[in-house]
Amino acid sequence: MRPVKVVVIYSLDGGVGKTTLSAVIGVAKGYTLLIDADWEKAELSQLFRAPRRDGWLAPFYGRSFHVHQISPSLYLIPGYDAVDYYRREGSPEDLEEALAQWVQHAPRIVDKLRLPVDAVVIDTTPALRPRLLEGLSKLGARMLFVGDVRLLSRISDVKAEQYKQYMQYSFAVVINQVDKNDVAMAKSVTNYVIRHVPGIRDYRGEAVASAILRDRHNRTSVEELLTKIKS
Repeated sequence: MRPVKVVVIYSLDGGVGKTTLSAVIGVAKGYTLLIDADWEKAELSQLFRAPRRDGWLAPFYGRSFHVHQISPSLYLIPGYDAVDYYRREGSPEDLEEALAQWVQHAPRIVDKLRLPVDAVVIDTTPALRPRLLEGLSKLGARMLFVGDVRLLSRISDVKAEQYKQYMQYSFAVVINQVDKNDVAMAKSVTNYVIRHVPGIRDYRGEAVASAILRDRHNRTSVEELLTKIKS
C-alpha cells in the first residue's frame, strides 16, 4: 500500500475560503482525492460539478459511494448525502464519527480503489468541536487551519482564546483572502498567505483555482504549503 497523507482543512469561522483553498490545493498538487465533508453546504461538490450521487456517507447506510473524476490525477467524493442527513437529523454526532472513520481508513480505501493519488484532502464544516479535531489529529491527519483577516484584527480575549485552541492542532496556518495592503501583517503570523483575487467570474473548481494561482504571490505560498504537506 502506497503512503497516503490525509489532510483535514478546518476553520473556526465560516466564509474564510476554506473550500476554495481545498480546490486550489487539489488542482495545484494533483494526485489527490478530495472529500467534501462540509455537511452544511457541500460547496466543493458544486464547485467541481460533481453529480448528485451517493457520497462519503453512503457506506454508513449500506450503499456504495461515487468517485467523481475531475482530471486524470484529481478525484472527488461528493457530500450531498451528508448535507441531506444533517438537514434531516440536525445533529452532527454521527457525521463526526463517519468523518473520523474516513480519516482512519482513507489510505486503505485509496489502495482498494487503485486511485493514482498520494494525498486525501478533506474539506470540513466550520467550527468542528475541539474534541473531534484532537481525535482526528491522533488518527494521523495533517490538520490545516484556515483563517482570514479576522485573525489579524483586534479581537476579544474570548475569540483570541478560541483561535489559540483551534490552531494548536494544526501543522500549518493559512490566512486566506487577504487584501494587498494586509499581506505584510499576515506574513508576520504565517508564511502561508493567499491574496484575494477580484473579478473571478467562472466558478468551476479548476477555473477558480487557476485564477488564484495566476497570482505569483499566491502560487509561491501554495507551493511552499505543498512542500510542507509532503514533508
